[in-house]
Amino acid sequence: MAKWGEGDPRWIVEERPDATNVNNWHWTEKNADAWSKKKLEELFVNHVVESPSIGSVVIEELEKCEGEARVNNRKAKLIFFYEWDLKLKWKGHVNGKDEPEVKGTKEIPNLSEEHTDMKDVDIEISLTTKGPEATILKEMLRKGDGAKAIREKLKEYVESLRTEFAANLILPAKDSVPTPKANNGMMH
Repeated sequence: MAKWGEGDPRWIVEERPDATNVNNWHWTEKNADAWSKKKLEELFVNHVVESPSIGSVVIEELEKCEGEARVNNRKAKLIFFYEWDLKLKWKGHVNGKDEPEVKGTKEIPNLSEEHTDMKDVDIEISLTTKGPEATILKEMLRKGDGAKAIREKLKEYVESLRTEFAANLILPAKDSVPTPKANNGMMH
């Protein structure tokens, strides 16, 4: 029987910080659901969307947040899977008019890793209030500065998932610093 420390030098498991998954070879999965819901709420709730020439809208509530997010590691590559169905309640005003207050919802029915560009993500705007001011704000949120601001927040969520949440998924190999390779859901 070998004495402690005289084993095969290829056996590095006991020298790893966690003593498992040598060289990150095996598939590991981390559930990002709770983290994602919190992050999406943090990004959107009380966020003000402004268009200097039109008006402003504040997102009051993340009314619906259904779906899932997973971050996987296989052969030291990160693979991201997420699919979210979001509904946001908003209220706003057209510049120069305090009344009427316009209310509505924004729905993002399919935010997923399939969207490499946030321009491809559908954003559906519904109105609770009727009238010309409502129509003006709806168009701003659908096509103008509002749509751009919403897509920026979605992009921020995806970047945070890739950096903040996935930070410790790839474990360091002995005497090395990992360089995670992000993979957009494709398996090799």
